[in-house]
Amino acid sequence: MNSKHTLMIVIFISFFVSSALAELNIQTWQTQNGSKVMYVHAPELAMVDIELKFDAGSARESKQWGLANLTSTLIGTATQNLTEEQISAQFNQIGAKFSAGSGKDSAVISLRSLTRQAILEQSLVTLTQVVSQAKFKQHIFERELAILVLGLKQAKTQPKSLSTKAMWQGLYGEHPYAHSSLGELETVKKLTINDLKKFYQTFYVASNAQVSIVGNVDLAQAKKIAERITSTLPIGNKPGKIATPASLVQAKTQKIDFDSSQTHYSLSQIGVERGHQDYVPLYVGNHILGGSGFNSLLMEEVRSKRGLTYGVYSYFSAMKVAGPFIISLSTKNSSAKEADEVVKKILADFSNDFSDEKLQAIKDNLIGGFPLRMNSNSKILGYISLIGFYNLPLTYLTDFPKKIEQVTKKDILKAWNKQIKPNKMLTIMLGKST
Repeated sequence: MNSKHTLMIVIFISFFVSSALAELNIQTWQTQNGSKVMYVHAPELAMVDIELKFDAGSARESKQWGLANLTSTLIGTATQNLTEEQISAQFNQIGAKFSAGSGKDSAVISLRSLTRQAILEQSLVTLTQVVSQAKFKQHIFERELAILVLGLKQAKTQPKSLSTKAMWQGLYGEHPYAHSSLGELETVKKLTINDLKKFYQTFYVASNAQVSIVGNVDLAQAKKIAERITSTLPIGNKPGKIATPASLVQAKTQKIDFDSSQTHYSLSQIGVERGHQDYVPLYVGNHILGGSGFNSLLMEEVRSKRGLTYGVYSYFSAMKVAGPFIISLSTKNSSAKEADEVVKKILADFSNDFSDEKLQAIKDNLIGGFPLRMNSNSKILGYISLIGFYNLPLTYLTDFPKKIEQVTKKDILKAWNKQIKPNKMLTIMLGKST
């Protein structure tokens, strides 16, 4: 493809993306008791998506690993006036969808409802009770704890789970990110109802809450909804900053003997936090390396040319503080050593140079596919929630494809060699020794 045709494609794609995002007017404000609100008016469907996000993930549970997850699991199972069955019935009979969950950085409570007045009113009545009047019943706690314990026991038999656990612990040590948000058997068994109550009372508070609203409600309605949901929450306090994790000072290899036909392999290091100035060039570079499926260098070299694996991928998990950069695959035990050598060579070669054609193809693909990431209210909700929670600029969604278009090979190599240290990475190989 000549440079004239490439320029025409880039101009067309840029116009298409800008047009698609032009109507996405993100507005933000604070409620009277200090909750951040993110809002986008989307009148195309008679529905609204509402999400409450709290800085209440596993990074906030100290040594009580699993506490944040178990707390979020019980939210929506009882309130001061409603049983688990009544809560479920109240949402189901009007077709509303409720969910709650948590990860390392945050806990999320979400609702999808029709915006017909009677239905939305009932949805908000129930949601507000669930959020601000959560009760933790002993029999439900015991039931959910038993399910969790069973899952953690099963995870000990699953090589992928064991490999992932070893990677996080090997990279983060004593940092809050080191442990799974599900917890550990020895810690979750020690949790009590009072632990859950204390965590809920500390972190599920207005000053630690963010409300995101996308759908067929106007600005005035959105403001009333946000006030209504958060007004009955105690104001509370925002938690302090999460400690910055320390990177490895030298390469480290951990071989874990496990009776399986495959070796689960990962090469990782601590990367960057969400919003880091190098994120865009790292993001584009990663798509060239291993983040674009069959078009990536890793897939071409490790799978297509050598047949060492069915699939190999790489990614940055940008979080509140620096999350990991990971390359991962599984291969026959007998080819684990070769796969390790090939991956490390490809990473080293990529850090030195890559083709201009590959870069342009990846940029065109990323920019051209960007509008598809916002073709539903739930996707828009996810993005504005991310923007608010990680304090990104409101223009993030319009800026991102423009930055991808502008990024150069020099930018990528500079950021890559600044942030990625092949001689200070963690290698995990879990499988049967040969």
